[in-house]
Amino acid sequence: MKPEDVVIPEDVFKLGLSPDAYERLKTIAGSKMTSGGELIITARRYRSQEANREDARARLAEMIAAAHIVQAKRRPTKPSRTAKAKRVDEKKGRSAVKAGRGKVSWD
Repeated sequence: MKPEDVVIPEDVFKLGLSPDAYERLKTIAGSKMTSGGELIITARRYRSQEANREDARARLAEMIAAAHIVQAKRRPTKPSRTAKAKRVDEKKGRSAVKAGRGKVSWD
């Protein structure tokens, strides 16, 4: 590790996140989170250590903010009876067109 590299270990349990937000943060962090609950962010984008620290803190804040966003639940839907009938009619029409492309018999 170079001297300008910054590693910020952040104990996620001390943040006081809700269990749902904690699970989302675990998913977002991926391999950056240790089994002990520490989130390790390495920053080496800039040449100065202080700029790298600011970058790491900003990325941590973005991850935590993203963990607080709750995705909307998907509502399963079914096609209506009319939509099903329309689809079947279109299939029958395409089938008739393709059946007309067969060999021509001279009988």
